[in-house]
Amino acid sequence: MKTNSWLAVRHFVQEALQNSEFSKLDDISLRLLDWVVVQNSRAAAPLYMQTLVLRANVASPATVYKSVSKLMGQRMIEVTVDPEDTRRRIVRPSPMALKLMDRLGSRTEAWLKSLQH
Repeated sequence: MKTNSWLAVRHFVQEALQNSEFSKLDDISLRLLDWVVVQNSRAAAPLYMQTLVLRANVASPATVYKSVSKLMGQRMIEVTVDPEDTRRRIVRPSPMALKLMDRLGSRTEAWLKSLQH
C-alpha cells in the first residue's frame, strides 16, 4: 500500500524538528521565529518589537513577549535597542537560527528530491 503523501510530509517535519535545536521550542515560539525570519528577509527596515507584537498574529501580546523571552534564552533571536530611538527594540533572528533554518532547508530539499526518483 502506498503511503499517504500528507502523512509522509507530517512525519518528515516532525522528525526534522525533533532532531534539531527546535525541539526545545513550543509551537507558538516556533511560529513566532518563523515570522521573525520571514519578516527579516523581506523588509529593508528593521523589525520592531511593537510590530512583532501587533502583527505576528500568533498569540496574545503577553504570550508573544513570553515567547520572545524563550527565543532569546535559546539564542534564536536577538533583541537590541534601536540606536535612532532608544524606546524601540529591534528583533532579528540570530545567526544560529539562520544556520539552523538553512540546514533544515537543505535537508528538506534533499528529501523532496529523493521523492522524485
